[in-house]
Amino acid sequence: MNILLIDDHGMFCESLKLTLERDECIENVHILQDVGEAKRKILNKEYDIILMDINIKKITGKEDGLTIAKELLKRDNTLKIVMLTGFDMPGYEAEAQQIGAKGFICKDEYTEVLIEKLKKVYNGETIFRKVTSHINELTEREKEILQLYSSGCSRKEVADKCNISVSSLAVALNRIYEKLDVKNYQEMINKALELGYIKPNFF
Repeated sequence: MNILLIDDHGMFCESLKLTLERDECIENVHILQDVGEAKRKILNKEYDIILMDINIKKITGKEDGLTIAKELLKRDNTLKIVMLTGFDMPGYEAEAQQIGAKGFICKDEYTEVLIEKLKKVYNGETIFRKVTSHINELTEREKEILQLYSSGCSRKEVADKCNISVSSLAVALNRIYEKLDVKNYQEMINKALELGYIKPNFF
């Protein structure tokens, strides 16, 4: 296997590269932090598997790994992209599955487990846990409302940006509260972060 590793933590990358290359099934692990070059090489099919961190804005400036993976998979849905993350959030895993990634692996996995999962992907399998059914229940409008609130917008600002009245926004918020099983604004934001509907500030 030839693997491309995209992650913005140099020490982690070097350590993981050395560990993976000890396995006889893994020929090379390449590390790239130039996203433009990585995209070109990926689309040229130079790698069997792309192992990509979600939080890579230190090297992209604005895009996270899921956004880049989605772009690449739209251009070639046969790519074997596996998302690697320190954030074990069901919403991120659901999004990775939805865009066509082949797997979702947390950084706290043992290396032996990671290698076995990569071998499965190489052989055509996908590696996702069973994602609970409530993950996709929010509508796109409801997700937009959550994201606007999390960015610090007031209720009136959210209503204006969504082109709805404040009373209509109140109805939408009640639906969101019900779907997320929360009782107030803070619980809503915390649950949305936990499920991956909104990303932490450092993303």
